[in-house]
Amino acid sequence: MAASGEVATEQPASEDEQAAPSSDVAEAAVRTVDFSQPTRFTTELRRRIASALTPLGEELSTALAAQLKAEVAIEPGETRENTWAAAQAGLSADAVAVAVQADEPAHGMLLSVELPLVLQALECLLGGNAGQAPSERHLSEIDWVLARGVLDTVVGELSQAWSELGGGPLTRGELDVEGDAEVDVAPAEPTLTLSLSSSIDGCPSAMSLLVPWSAVQPIAAARGPQAGAGAPAAAAALREGVSAAEVLLRAEVGSVQMPIEQMLAIVPGAVVELGERAELGVRVFAEEVSVGRGRPGRSGTHKALKLEAIDDAPVRAATYAKLGRAELDRARAHLGGQAASEASSPILRSIFVRVWAELGRTHMALGRALELGPGTVVELEQAADWPVELFANGLAFASGSLVVGADGGWGVAVEQLM
Repeated sequence: MAASGEVATEQPASEDEQAAPSSDVAEAAVRTVDFSQPTRFTTELRRRIASALTPLGEELSTALAAQLKAEVAIEPGETRENTWAAAQAGLSADAVAVAVQADEPAHGMLLSVELPLVLQALECLLGGNAGQAPSERHLSEIDWVLARGVLDTVVGELSQAWSELGGGPLTRGELDVEGDAEVDVAPAEPTLTLSLSSSIDGCPSAMSLLVPWSAVQPIAAARGPQAGAGAPAAAAALREGVSAAEVLLRAEVGSVQMPIEQMLAIVPGAVVELGERAELGVRVFAEEVSVGRGRPGRSGTHKALKLEAIDDAPVRAATYAKLGRAELDRARAHLGGQAASEASSPILRSIFVRVWAELGRTHMALGRALELGPGTVVELEQAADWPVELFANGLAFASGSLVVGADGGWGVAVEQLM
């Protein structure tokens, strides 16, 4: 399969070729997009975390200003999702690593504080100002004692923000330089990096909080500390059960209606135009109801789709009478009969089928499907090199490669009949 990334068109196609098999459609060069970056943190969850961080900057600035007797400004920065190993690799090499722990449920996060910030704070605590702080120096035992006090203030304010998300109290754990403060997380675990920029007496620095999925999972389904309060247990159990139910997600490239005679004439080497422009991406359906559109690509060894837009007004896929394998075989045999060909043509031309192409499919819990948003990567069950399948009224009848026509529309170059 050639999944769409950026596409280039060549020569124009006539309108008469629209939605009809044609070998004259030019294949455009297609670049596969790799979506291997993890996406466990939904858009809604990121929004909740960002909402909790907004007051954190102001409150932490106030607390540190009082402690250091200096002008302090802390502002939330960007958030990035990656694996734990990749998130650690992006931290400053000389930063002070601080374990941030919660007991119920037990989990660990990692706070990385750049060394200049620590040295600026120490200079203020010792009666100077941040501008006098050296760029680097060995930390003595007295330095570590003072630094722990500053870091306790930071973790204390983080704990307040964490409680706004529905989490329990956070405590400071081990400190480490050029290490991981004994925070044990699997290298491949999805991790959200929350950046905080700092300024002490006008001297800039930064810190980052690495939040692994194991820390967020217990609160991911909550809507705040009061979520579910007073709800009957039966209703809560029902919601949980419904959210866990699986739905089928289909990545549909495009579809056309055509007489069954025209569909039966599709052979290897033909190109079926799908009536959808490649620039609009691929439409995602959940149990025949549209979810949104995304850009096709790959995630590791599987096909994937990165959502770019969610449907504000979902539409239902057009439905037709199901076409069975035996019916298809009989129609092919009937069309192949020389004597019956002329008599059967009017009948076969009057029966229309819906032909569509699918990039692939996957199954997903309903609760997660309802949280899909722009930027989410949906990994499909099909391997990255698996062909695109063509369906007629729900029956897969051919497969081939995804191409882009000269007019910028999606098409499938048929390679095999099924």
